[in-house]
Amino acid sequence: MSIKMGAVVLVGTIEIVMRKIAPSGNVSETVLVSLPGTESQEATHSSGILTFPGLEIHIREQAVYHNGTLIPLSHHEFFTLLYLAEHPSWVLSQSMIYEAVWKADPEHCGAAVTNVISQLQRKIGDGYIETVVGSGYRFVREPQL
Repeated sequence: MSIKMGAVVLVGTIEIVMRKIAPSGNVSETVLVSLPGTESQEATHSSGILTFPGLEIHIREQAVYHNGTLIPLSHHEFFTLLYLAEHPSWVLSQSMIYEAVWKADPEHCGAAVTNVISQLQRKIGDGYIETVVGSGYRFVREPQL
């Protein structure tokens, strides 16, 4: 088993995270320190699966299950959902999402992120991804469906 430690830094946020990687490839993460101004809501992230009420994201298989039903997603839909779900409660701008998922300069992202978010909301329900007007999008850990 290998153990890696690192810091995640965002505006006003510092978290020290320990990641355990078993010989089988299973990964588990633990937030060791979360400094003031942060919400310590992380997804259950063991064995390559993010679990939320009614939603499972299987990272290695690139599969998403909503209430036990497999939801077919495109490449960009899956990785946008994964990026949001790995940062529950954080407001992420369109350009942040575009840069992380498309791996390209967000200057010309146009409506790409908006379209993908709209498709995700249609496929998994509106409750998991909130639009924060003028700022971006937020993944809701426990949606009010």
